[in-house]
Amino acid sequence: MKTRVRESASAESLTRTGWALRLLGACMLTATSAVACASSVERSTRRDFRAIEAQLADLPDAQADVDTATQTPDFDGRLSGYLSYAFANSPELRASFEQWRAATHGPRQERRLPDPELTFGVFVRPMETPMGPMRAQLSVMQMFPWPTKITAGSKAAAHEAEAAQRVFEAQALEVAAEVARPYWRLWHLERLREVEEQDIEILAGLSEQIRARVEVGGAQLSELAQVDLRLVQARDRLAELDQEERALSAELVRAVGAPLGTPTPVQTDPPVVIEPAETIQELARVAAEHPRVASMAAMSAASSERARAARADRFPRFGLGAEWVIVGRSGVTPPPHHDGRDSVMLMGTVSVPLWQRSYGAAVEEAKANEAAYRARALSARNQVMAETQAGLARVESDVRRVRLYEHSLVPQAEAALESVISSYAVGRASIAEVLMAERELLEARHAIVEVQVDYAIDWVELERIVGRPVATKEVDRGSD
Repeated sequence: MKTRVRESASAESLTRTGWALRLLGACMLTATSAVACASSVERSTRRDFRAIEAQLADLPDAQADVDTATQTPDFDGRLSGYLSYAFANSPELRASFEQWRAATHGPRQERRLPDPELTFGVFVRPMETPMGPMRAQLSVMQMFPWPTKITAGSKAAAHEAEAAQRVFEAQALEVAAEVARPYWRLWHLERLREVEEQDIEILAGLSEQIRARVEVGGAQLSELAQVDLRLVQARDRLAELDQEERALSAELVRAVGAPLGTPTPVQTDPPVVIEPAETIQELARVAAEHPRVASMAAMSAASSERARAARADRFPRFGLGAEWVIVGRSGVTPPPHHDGRDSVMLMGTVSVPLWQRSYGAAVEEAKANEAAYRARALSARNQVMAETQAGLARVESDVRRVRLYEHSLVPQAEAALESVISSYAVGRASIAEVLMAERELLEARHAIVEVQVDYAIDWVELERIVGRPVATKEVDRGSD
């Protein structure tokens, strides 16, 4: 009979203990689910992150042999091919992307509740109670911060991840410009090589003509010497272009993140020169949303949420817990009715936030950071808008200059040289006049190539400043 009473009391104790622990678990689950929801900013950032991650190449080992680290790409000479490879393999862009990846893990950490505390103790000298001696004590406690501490902190981390995304997007624009500059400079060298070869052909033909006239006494050796000197100078300029080409090729390889020694062919067609179809007001409105500006605005919003999270420290924290005292069987005879019955207690605790001035300082610090980022966003917007106006002016000037050289200066210089050479052949012009006309044609051909590459690079810079492709008045530029 005594055994059945003790077993019944023990079973009842375990049942009540289980009920108390289930209640505590339900409270913890409810509190956890209340702060586990991701904000719209966080969901959008994660979605964009996964889309970009699928387009990136594997990150090579930095310690690998530079000659065998990655497979050498085969570029077809189009700018778009270099840009695609750079977006997937650029180390600078990958570093910015990994910083974005790190920031995406921030919101989950901010939503984390404090770890529950589990305490277990054994009575060295059991305390006797009417139901038996107290053998051990088991307690668990879960603290809950003020709700805005977690929600505001999570939103702040989400905005910080958004800022990291905007920094990555700004870096992508920089990478595109870094690739385009050496690409178009290489195109410029190729066209200069063609110009120099044309000039060498003109001088070589002129040299043969004068040499023939010298043999029959129709020209002097001094005239031939002047032409041959120009010919040597032209060939020397052509040799210098080869050295410059190697340097620019190395710069392009670095910009795209390709292995050392990768061939860098470029297209032969010049950029199609077309004026922008958008006004300065339209481009300025777009530039005001540039990733550089958006990153500062996101950090300002994050600091605002940090202020809310810091303000939550002024309010108390709450705790829920349970304590289970394990009671042994009583040694008295007859045993009590509830012999060996364990004791279960639910507990609650509230913190007392005493250091209000310190908490207020944290709030003011976050507010100051918010104002600083807001000012930086305004400064970045003003800078971008000023750069947009200057960039558009450069492009419009390039368009005017290209058309001037294409339709006027180069054709006139070609016609003038032909006329002077014809006059020299019949003795109506001097060799000095021929060489002057040849120099003017060479300079005009150099100049048109220079303004064409200026247009291509300035257009890329304008799109970098604006943050997206710029519409044209007629057809696509066909720059790639």
